[in-house]
Amino acid sequence: MLRLITVSLLAMSGSAFALSVPVQPKPVVEPVLDQPSVKVVKITLAPGGVLPMHTTPVHATVVSVSGTGTVVIGEKSHPLAAHGTVFLPKAVPHSVTNTGKVPLVMVVHHLKTTR
Repeated sequence: MLRLITVSLLAMSGSAFALSVPVQPKPVVEPVLDQPSVKVVKITLAPGGVLPMHTTPVHATVVSVSGTGTVVIGEKSHPLAAHGTVFLPKAVPHSVTNTGKVPLVMVVHHLKTTR
């Protein structure tokens, strides 16, 4: 859900007006496991929420526990269905957007071993 922040401004003429600016909810990131070979985190995105473009130094997989979204990897867009999985190659920019009406809950596995 998008929140709106309303800012009241007083114009030089003495009349006031309000400006509402949409604010994206921040992703909620919860560590689940951190071992030498794998790190697992749970990420929750509110409807309309975005995990901004970033890279990881290791390969990763994203599994949708609930909700739906879109994963952009490089310049290609991939749907993420409920219970769907997407592979994220290391060092390739990627982002996730919740395209549904319920929270998108994902489990992300960072695969630390390079064998």
